[in-house]
Amino acid sequence: MTKQFTVILLLTGHVLFAQNKPQPTQFDRFVNNPKIEWAAYASDSFNFTAAGLNMLLLNRLAKKEIKASLPVDSRTPGADQIKYAVLDSIDNAFYGSDEDMMMDSLGNVITKKRPIPQKDSSNFKLTELTQVLYVEKGILKSYIPFLTPTLPVFMSTGKYIGERFYFTTCFNYKYNSKAGKKSKLIFLMHTKKMIKLDPGTGADKLKEMYGHNLLETLWPYVLENKIKAFSVDTRGLLKPEELTINLQNTTPTIVPVYDSVGNITRYDITEARLIPGKITDLQLLQDWYYDSRKNKVFSYITEMVLYSSKPNIKEEMETVPVLRLVYR
Repeated sequence: MTKQFTVILLLTGHVLFAQNKPQPTQFDRFVNNPKIEWAAYASDSFNFTAAGLNMLLLNRLAKKEIKASLPVDSRTPGADQIKYAVLDSIDNAFYGSDEDMMMDSLGNVITKKRPIPQKDSSNFKLTELTQVLYVEKGILKSYIPFLTPTLPVFMSTGKYIGERFYFTTCFNYKYNSKAGKKSKLIFLMHTKKMIKLDPGTGADKLKEMYGHNLLETLWPYVLENKIKAFSVDTRGLLKPEELTINLQNTTPTIVPVYDSVGNITRYDITEARLIPGKITDLQLLQDWYYDSRKNKVFSYITEMVLYSSKPNIKEEMETVPVLRLVYR
């Protein structure tokens, strides 16, 4: 995010890794804790219009019920220098001066106030949500340091050219703070997003141990049966020993067993273990909530769906879901 004009593309499920130069800030230094095994920024643009989040935040800010600042950019010095501002100051920074100088019929200079454009769910709907995903003691968790509502920008011709960051709020200075009771939270939406597990992914990675990616970090806990694994095909719960390449519909190895004189007595079928390297993508499922009492946003990770290449009926390789890791 930047304080200047920025075009945002609405994501339809893909992780967006920010392009800023990495710089430790008060919102991500927690990854130095030895209990944190893996961490990365994964910021997305969401449409929370159904829950009316942007308008709710704007109305609360106008009533001075919550605090906000000018747009904050993660992993920059600005993230360590949060300065709260009132709505008038935020509008002045966004729209510029609301005073126009003109002359009346007698040649006198007069000042005319320009009204602030009205906002509603039709034009105030995108929210840039800054998120840190991290693994702590084998559990994948989500931390939302802050979020930034955006407003559309149009050319003089009326052509829409993108979104500009309006203000930043919902500051959460403790990565492990807890939300209130779910019954008192405002449900925002359920999301699914894809994460590509390849060497090029992770431009905004904060921490990894032994060069392991997200799935490689979690896999030992899957093998220890600390994370529930379900087959996508059968929907059945799998034991660690059942996590084999058979999940990819890969032909098992058939090995003949001979007796002492060289006769085949039987055939043993062996299946190689499924390894993280065989997984190319994962889909992250999350439920999002707004805690109005704390003015914070929380995310509950419900499950991950692992994707791998496997042959289809035409014996062509395609990427399909093979395994579900369920947290709740």
